[in-house]
Amino acid sequence: MKYAFLLLFFLLGMKVSHAQIQPIGFWRDHVSMQQIISVDTLQQKIIAASSNGFFFFDPVKNEFSTYTKSSGLSDVNISIFSRQPNGSKIILGYHNGNIDVVTDGNIRNLPEIMLSKVTSEKKINSIIWKDKLAFICTNFGVVVIDPFKFEIVDTYFPGSDGKPIEVYDIAFIGSKSFVATNEGIRVAETGAIRLSDFRSWSNYVSFVGRPFIKYLKKWGDYLIGASSDTVFSNVNGNWKEFYLPTRKLNNIQVIDNALYLYESENNNASIISFLTPTSKPRVFMNDMFTEVNACIIDGSNFWAADANNGLLKLSGNSASKIFPNGPAGIANGLSDYKNGLLVAVAGEKAVQTTGKRGNEIYTLKDDKWKNYTPIQFSGLSKLADFSAAAVDPSTDNIYIGTLGNGVLNIEPNDKLNTLGLSAGQLQSDRDEAGLFKVPSLAFDVYSNLWMTNPNTNNPIVVKKKDGSWKSFGIPFPIEKNQVNKILVDAQNRKWITTSNAEGLICFDDNNSIDATGDDRWRIFLAGTGSGNLPSSNVLSVAEDQSGNIWVGTDKGIGIIQCGSDVFRNCDATLPIVQQDNFAGLLLANETVYDIKIDGADRKWIASQNGAWLLSADGQKVIYRFTAENSKLLSNLVYSMVINGNTGEVFFMTSGGISSFRSTATEASEQKKKPIVFPNPVPTGYTGTIGIRDLPLNAWVKITELDGRLVYQTRALGGQAIWNGKNYKGERVNSGVYLIIVSSQDNSNQVAGKIFFIK
Repeated sequence: MKYAFLLLFFLLGMKVSHAQIQPIGFWRDHVSMQQIISVDTLQQKIIAASSNGFFFFDPVKNEFSTYTKSSGLSDVNISIFSRQPNGSKIILGYHNGNIDVVTDGNIRNLPEIMLSKVTSEKKINSIIWKDKLAFICTNFGVVVIDPFKFEIVDTYFPGSDGKPIEVYDIAFIGSKSFVATNEGIRVAETGAIRLSDFRSWSNYVSFVGRPFIKYLKKWGDYLIGASSDTVFSNVNGNWKEFYLPTRKLNNIQVIDNALYLYESENNNASIISFLTPTSKPRVFMNDMFTEVNACIIDGSNFWAADANNGLLKLSGNSASKIFPNGPAGIANGLSDYKNGLLVAVAGEKAVQTTGKRGNEIYTLKDDKWKNYTPIQFSGLSKLADFSAAAVDPSTDNIYIGTLGNGVLNIEPNDKLNTLGLSAGQLQSDRDEAGLFKVPSLAFDVYSNLWMTNPNTNNPIVVKKKDGSWKSFGIPFPIEKNQVNKILVDAQNRKWITTSNAEGLICFDDNNSIDATGDDRWRIFLAGTGSGNLPSSNVLSVAEDQSGNIWVGTDKGIGIIQCGSDVFRNCDATLPIVQQDNFAGLLLANETVYDIKIDGADRKWIASQNGAWLLSADGQKVIYRFTAENSKLLSNLVYSMVINGNTGEVFFMTSGGISSFRSTATEASEQKKKPIVFPNPVPTGYTGTIGIRDLPLNAWVKITELDGRLVYQTRALGGQAIWNGKNYKGERVNSGVYLIIVSSQDNSNQVAGKIFFIK
């Protein structure tokens, strides 16, 4: 009774916002659910799937339930979503052959296809249900699984020689099984002999000279086959052209005994429906249709899955987009985080697989994403290749570097301005006239915006706080002046990477931008006496809390610990790291795309093989995250940003944005009441307890109310962590515990309380 009263007391005193703090060690996915590939219904809810996951939408409550990798799915890049007819099981097929079976929210992974020794591509093309079995059509054959026993029942190789063959779809009519393959349509008697024997299959039709038939559907007594440009029908072995699409055919479905065809071209789509084989087609069109892949009819509402606009709800003449909040696409440019605002950019169109122009921006503020795309902001339609972002900490103005259109400025009221294209500002690329390229930009402490402007005579450019511009030439030869990333350090020096493996440039204007006589320059290269970098191919640079410069290359990391002597003959050091029972040069075999420093001066590393967290001195690996051992969406990590207030690290990967709630935060410069989470600590909780908003590296004591010490630890930057156990490793008893903080000036204060329920 005593503890129940205390619990009520503390719950009444807690702020609601504290309950929203994510636990330490918690992963989140920030992915787009706008590219919908399938739509269905289950238990009066709409289910929509994208390549990144799927979500349930409750039309009555207007609520979402989202499933992604961080919430239990085993993989990313979904190729097929299929719900059991008249049942609740869901099967997800991935491009790499992986399979998840979802039953009432419980997820069971079946990785056998992905892990098989088949050397051909294992992409899953379609899933057909029959007699509680699921027939999985892949790029090497047909795999039959029992989703109730979670096991593989059989495998078919229906090619003429029994070797792996691409199977796009499968259909069952009467006693026959039909498969659409890259050898044409093959047929076998379903129950007479084993379908795993390739000799059971024979040619049915090849449509020589026509595109492959990729869709097969049973429609009443008809077998419907479709390529990208023609729909055929078959009754009793007689094939004929049934329908000629006017645009590319994306998919076909049979829904409630009606045939639906989906065609699109140039972001304009339509749905063609036939109620019977002899009826006239009905055409569904809407301005929001860009590339429709599937649809359902739910009462008076019509729902469509669009590859660009998400889940579309059509009721009468009105249409609306429905999808969970998130970034609209992949962010492979350089991101920034300041004043609680994260800004990510789409990146270069050259590395986009979708053919998009890379002219999208995604911002996160107060845990809500906002998208700047050409659809919402028409001013972006003429721009392309957004390469980097920088937030002005004094105004919250957003600046975007582009690879052709100079600098885009987004004011807090969403007004868009293009900067740098006037005379005396940025210069046009010497080989591509009319393109004003800015691959990177950064603010100094005086609110001057520095940027790189490669392949020009003066490739270092600054837009001063007063609005005037100045540019600088480099006093030593760099091929085509191909400069890339820029960092401004605490001493106001500029560190600039090069794009042609020509080292790292350090430039100091001596805090006098217009007086160039006192400027100092130096370049760091590989080799003793030249800078001693592990490689001259420098890809990233960061400054730690001691003023040391960490340099990421294609052969690991070097550290410039020169202080104010950087312009003298001072070389980088090559740190040795201990991992498992081995020691070697720090990430010597890794390509280091980005380095970020957290509140405890630890180093986060982004690479093409995942992400690392290193100790402050770089000699110990604390975390090693890959897509295989964690919820990281992809091993290719372009860049990172850190929310220093919460310790959440955001990874911009080729599969989307992942974030991880880490153990370190930035220290509080003012005395604040620490935030404890979770608090109260519930029964059965075995995770990490965080104590945030502490002074830098403060000592934290957990004591009983009478002052007896329970546990003591030191903050990581501005956050301490506790596992809820005493020094004997025993979980503490239920009750109230004091938090006593000792700052670096040795002052002690009772900073808070924790209520613990055993």
